[in-house]
Amino acid sequence: MIRKLIPVLLVAGLTACGTSGTQRASSDTAAGGSAPPAGTPTAACDAQPVQDLVGKKFSDSVGNDARSRSHSSQLRVMRPGQVMTMEYNPARLNVILDGGDAISALRCG
Repeated sequence: MIRKLIPVLLVAGLTACGTSGTQRASSDTAAGGSAPPAGTPTAACDAQPVQDLVGKKFSDSVGNDARSRSHSSQLRVMRPGQVMTMEYNPARLNVILDGGDAISALRCG
């Protein structure tokens, strides 16, 4: 009897895992235009124009300047030993700092 129930339970479990679609709030399209799919970057990052900032002391104004000059929509500051996620975001500028808060690298992603 139990042997007959095992396949049924496995199929039910896999069916529950198979519905991974995301729901979009109704306010996304309320403005009349179509919203981009979730996770779609709004701007592409270009780290080349900001490479002259390597070696400079990081501050909020330097970060804002780097974000605008790289045409990125997001800025992530990473300090030594800091835990970070590994997802790739082409619209994000990563500012890598050394122990003295000087910029050691600027990369998109």
